[in-house]
Amino acid sequence: MGDKYKVAVATSDGKTVDTHFGHAQSFLIFEVDEESGCFDDIEERSVDAGCSGSSCSVGKDSASCGSFGNVQETVSPLDMVAASLKDVDYVLVAKIGPHAIRSLARFNITAYDIVLPIHEAIQKINEFRKKIKARKI
Repeated sequence: MGDKYKVAVATSDGKTVDTHFGHAQSFLIFEVDEESGCFDDIEERSVDAGCSGSSCSVGKDSASCGSFGNVQETVSPLDMVAASLKDVDYVLVAKIGPHAIRSLARFNITAYDIVLPIHEAIQKINEFRKKIKARKI
């Protein structure tokens, strides 16, 4: 068996990557075996949607999270969604904005906006990972 990694998928039907990151109320989490490309659906993780209505503002509805000197640090709803996915390596969504990408990047999560059947999208990520590893060798 090869290295394993996790992928979170925003889906409305369990078959297709078709949901905007900020509108997702849950993510299917898959564990992928890099060598074989096989993957298993290991959980459905509920989250509070990062966007309300059509607004995905970073500052809107932010919660106070402590301070550093005189600067008050805030956590946005998008940050909270990203934190709930901190154990995954990739997030697959139909659409994602720059604020959400930055929130995920804080946890070393790479986001891809792609509308495909889940199995095809995960296959593409696995192929990409293999190409990157081959270049390093």
